[in-house]
Amino acid sequence: MTSRRTPAAPEEPPSNEPPPGSIADVYREVMPLVGFEAEMTKGDDVALTIPADSIHEVIERGREDQRLQMNLLRNQTAVDWEERGLEIVYHLYSIPLRQAVTIKSWLPSEGAIVESITDIYEMANWAERECREMFGIEFIGHPDPRNLLLDEDIDIHPLRKSHPLAPIEMEQGVDVEFFTKQHPPPEPAEEEEAAPDAAAAAAPERKRVEDMTEEEREERRAEQAERVARARELAAVRRAERLAGAPPAGGPRPEGAAPPPPPAAAPAAAPAAKAAPASAPAQDDRPPAPPPPELPSIPDAEEDPEGRAAAQAERVRLGRELAAARRAQLRGD
Repeated sequence: MTSRRTPAAPEEPPSNEPPPGSIADVYREVMPLVGFEAEMTKGDDVALTIPADSIHEVIERGREDQRLQMNLLRNQTAVDWEERGLEIVYHLYSIPLRQAVTIKSWLPSEGAIVESITDIYEMANWAERECREMFGIEFIGHPDPRNLLLDEDIDIHPLRKSHPLAPIEMEQGVDVEFFTKQHPPPEPAEEEEAAPDAAAAAAPERKRVEDMTEEEREERRAEQAERVARARELAAVRRAERLAGAPPAGGPRPEGAAPPPPPAAAPAAAPAAKAAPASAPAQDDRPPAPPPPELPSIPDAEEDPEGRAAAQAERVRLGRELAAARRAQLRGD
């Protein structure tokens, strides 16, 4: 004897209504005279649809009421639903209470007018300008209703569904067809011939350290020591010039010009245990930098303000003299 299974009851579609005690009930308590249509969004937020003439009141009360505290306008936008009209959307958030709500309202496609909320949220300034420019919604009381992207005399609203998807009427950028005719791409054979040359040009010219002989490594170390010595000498000259407030060595550098190469200096001395390599670079004939002068100590400002000013002036004078002397040595004067 076979038993019959009782067929399962059909599942009811999930309700789109917010659960009891949600933020929708708080809005209804705060503003009982406003007709709210509440629903849950896909992001589990509560969305309230209200009449267009109640937008400013609902958003203002939502920010001021202590049970809501919607102190952040996260986003403001609009949607064109063609026959149904335009839907303006405000995404609000309460930082203290960590709760969100979406305020929506329907507007006619022609003559869409709504009150500005720039007096409630400063962030709404550019958001309302974008909605006006892209959807044609006029915001009463907006302080600066200018376009953000388009010219003022272009009476179009690109984000409306009625805006035609046509090719660009004005020529912009580069004429690709004309440029291709004037500069045809290389033939496949030319590309194959040019590939080895490009690979050879891109190959590194210097050997790796692992592939060098001991003499080549010593030569590499000497070159690196010479570059370090030149960089240090140039840095010392620049520091002296900044201390003295003098122009850079060699006169002011033109705008956009590359910095001058660092002055040559003798390479660092090799260790006594090793002999100098035969291929080491020649030493520079320029005189070494003069030793820095002894700078006067600066007294305390409260005990001797005049002596402090005199010591600072003396330091500046000595720095300028040192920089001028070093520039003359580097130029060979």
